[in-house]
Parts: sequence; C-alpha cells; structure tokens
Amino acid sequence: MRPRFALPDLVAEILVSTARAAATRIGVPMAVAVVDAEGGAQWFARQDGTLPISTDLAMNKAYTAAVIRMPTDELGRLAQPGAPLYGVGNGHNGRIVLFGGGFPLCLDGRVVGAIGVSGGSVAQDMAVAHAALHRLGEMADWAKRMPGLWLGENLPPQALATVVEALRRALPELENASAGDAAAAIGGVALALS
Repeated sequence: MRPRFALPDLVAEILVSTARAAATRIGVPMAVAVVDAEGGAQWFARQDGTLPISTDLAMNKAYTAAVIRMPTDELGRLAQPGAPLYGVGNGHNGRIVLFGGGFPLCLDGRVVGAIGVSGGSVAQDMAVAHAALHRLGEMADWAKRMPGLWLGENLPPQALATVVEALRRALPELENASAGDAAAAIGGVALALS
C-alpha cells in the first residue's frame, strides 16, 4: 500500500455504518462523525433517539483526534492540571474534547482522518469507535492483499484486466463471508484504488 493522505468517502461511510451497527448492538443510539486529517467534516450520521448534544460532541471528538493526532481520552489525561498539555482545551474555539470517543484514523502510519462517537457513556462511545477502528484495520489488510490494484493517475488500457485479476485473487475468500467481512473487502478495494 502507498502512503495515503485522504480517506476515500466509501471507507468513511463503511466506518460510520460499522459504528452505527455496534451502537445498535448495545442498544444505545449514537452520533458518529468522520473527519479528514485536518478536522473537516467528511461523513456523519445520527441515530434516532440520540441525545441532542451528541451531534456536536461526535464532530468535536473527531476534530480533536484529527488536529491533535491522538485519542481524546489520552489527550484528556495529558490536559489535567500539572500535566504537559494543561490548558489545551481552551483553544480552537471550544472544540477540543478531553474525554474518550475520538480516535485518529491511521493508514501506513499516517493520520488520514479521525472518528468521533457520542451518545452513551464514555466507555460505550470508545467501544463503538473501536469497532470502526477494527474495521479500518480489516480494510487495510484487504488493500494489502491487492497491491497491483492501484492504477496510478493515468489509467492504462489494461486497467480493467488488472482490477479483475486483483479481485479474482481476493474474492474467493468472500464466497461465504459475513456482511461485515464483505464491507471490509469493499473498503479494502477503495483503499487499494486510492
């Protein structure tokens, strides 16, 4: 896989869908936001019954994780009185969140975005976000299985044959796959193409 600077929209959508499914499994309606590496909104969803404050919290958790480049719970520990980042929460027009639920999204060691989840307890928010992080790891693994899929800036005439061959090698494993595994494979294709 090549270094990535942006998260494909399809991948962001799959991450939000994964988090929503995890929230549904625990019976807690949540808001989920994915932002780009600079904290700009990329994808957002809010389930029916989510607390009104959760919309802004999810966006701001994602923003914080993207611009500070660390999970919001870790930042919260570093921002306590006497800690090295004490006072950081006063910046960025109040958008910095100092409790769990926001995580950077990393590919090939680079922050390509962040996810923020809000609606439950901090532990629930973090658990739901972890489901999406796990899915991103699965998609990255799929992308690594298809290194020849990236076609560069100028598509050569044999582009379709290259894509078909890469998918044929990867897809036999999907014959009996769950919906989650299929989403990971589809996201992997999006990452391999990006």
